[in-house]
Amino acid sequence: MSNHLANKQLTARFLTELASAPLDGILAVLTRYCHTDCCWEIFYPFERIDGLANATAQFWGPLKQAFPDYEQRMGVVIAGDYEGREQVSSLGHVMGSFEAPWLTIPPTHNLSFLRFGFNAIVRDGKFAKAYILLDIPDLMRQAGYYPLRRMPGTAEQWPLPPIDSGATLTSVHPERGALTMAIVREMQLALPKPGEARDKKSAAGRHSHHWHENMNWYGPAGIGSMRRLRGFQDFHGALFLQAFPDRSGIARDANGSEDAPGHYTRIGDGLFAVTGGWPSIYATHTGGQWLGLPPSGRKVEMRVADWYRLDRADKIIDNWVMIDVPHILAQMGLDILDDLRFFADPSLSRISD
Repeated sequence: MSNHLANKQLTARFLTELASAPLDGILAVLTRYCHTDCCWEIFYPFERIDGLANATAQFWGPLKQAFPDYEQRMGVVIAGDYEGREQVSSLGHVMGSFEAPWLTIPPTHNLSFLRFGFNAIVRDGKFAKAYILLDIPDLMRQAGYYPLRRMPGTAEQWPLPPIDSGATLTSVHPERGALTMAIVREMQLALPKPGEARDKKSAAGRHSHHWHENMNWYGPAGIGSMRRLRGFQDFHGALFLQAFPDRSGIARDANGSEDAPGHYTRIGDGLFAVTGGWPSIYATHTGGQWLGLPPSGRKVEMRVADWYRLDRADKIIDNWVMIDVPHILAQMGLDILDDLRFFADPSLSRISD
């Protein structure tokens, strides 16, 4: 009997208890659920944090101070094995009253949503490493400080899975999950390689038959969400291919370090699957239009995770995508959080002493 069901329930309890814990109780929750040397990889600007006390002081504590009544809403929790490690994944959002500045983002003093992904390695019933994925530009948008041009897709909040999709904490389905993952990987491997996408028809190419005709692609702020293959091609695919014509997925060495580039997670559970890399893509920014920015000519790495849902006809109908947009922008020379400091506090001088 695998530990996958127990790991799903462990994740739900952990995130729920963290949300309800008082500020001075966060470290105790982390101690109950995590190994003392647990490593945290968190989207920019947090980066890598080692140890429970540091994670409390640098991430979980400030999050609780900003959202003192926050609730962890989970729409997907799946578990499986990858590279010989027990893994678990959750997707949803933090929701609560935004009451204090966070990352220099001014509070709204109203209900706000922070898209939140959690991918973790479990060892001996505790978390050994965790990846936390956040849509910080979307929170900036809600606070009235959206830093980019109008996004081509919709900015509305991501819907969570429908009630009949099998998203549950009471069961785990590794056999069906393996089929889901096989379909997802066949689609990913058939995506156009550099130089293959000559026009819209060739860009659709070999991967298109895996998608439901009414597929939904939910992207982070800056890109937005869209429906049907035409929407994906027009509002994201074409812009991304133009901006990064040499983009390339990173081949993972299955026998290498857990910290190596490429997919650190790749698990399927029932009709759901997740893949993610830290980074999973290398590219050079030589074209315009993506996020409305002119080409910077810089080489960048991209941290990306995709959660997928298949329908019962084995078509991909939902794809939730977390991209570390602030990290990519920082590599291009634009630090949106540093820039925000001066808008949030006009008394600050942009001329250094």
